[in-house]
Amino acid sequence: MFERRASGKARLGLAIVLGAVAAGAASAANPHDPQKRFNAADQAWARRLVITGADLPGHGWTGQKSTDNSTCRSFNPDESDLVETGERESLDFMRGGSFVASTAAVFISSADAQRSWNREVKPQVLECLAEGLNDVSTSGATVKIVSSGRLGFPKLAPRTAAFRVRLAFDVQGLKFGADLHFICLGRGRANLALVTMSPGRPLTPLPAGLERTLASRLAQRLRG
Repeated sequence: MFERRASGKARLGLAIVLGAVAAGAASAANPHDPQKRFNAADQAWARRLVITGADLPGHGWTGQKSTDNSTCRSFNPDESDLVETGERESLDFMRGGSFVASTAAVFISSADAQRSWNREVKPQVLECLAEGLNDVSTSGATVKIVSSGRLGFPKLAPRTAAFRVRLAFDVQGLKFGADLHFICLGRGRANLALVTMSPGRPLTPLPAGLERTLASRLAQRLRG
């Protein structure tokens, strides 16, 4: 779940700046993915766990369905022994270069959810981002990782982890930085990830405190 989101967002980040739609084609099924045994109740729960347009402040946000289902080559832990019973990705929400999205997975048991967390929620997930950036950089537009690592974040759920990436964009001579954050939360049978990107001027940064507000709201939803 987390590595797919990390990889796809590298491609989408550049698309935001260019004002284009990311055109990632769906890949073949990943044999390392958990087994999918979805049921109506857990699919409904997964839908409730992700952000919607109603969670975002103000006006001007646009939402589009993610089109990138690519598999990360550099970090692809084997979860084929685990069982997912629900899964959902939010729309990719954008405004003025800012970006917010989330994804959620419900497992057949708390033990499976914990095993998935133990295998996926590691700093190596950021290698997927670097891999994706290599795919989008061109002669007219480049994006590079300046720094990356763990992000200090309050423990909002029994399972909490956060990662940060500082990006440098150069799009046809327009240069600016951006902060990309991955906030991972889990409780019981469910894990979720919140992804945000806040660019520097002349684009529009995320409102102050929005990331913490959204993460707190998602953590509350995990309680049921």
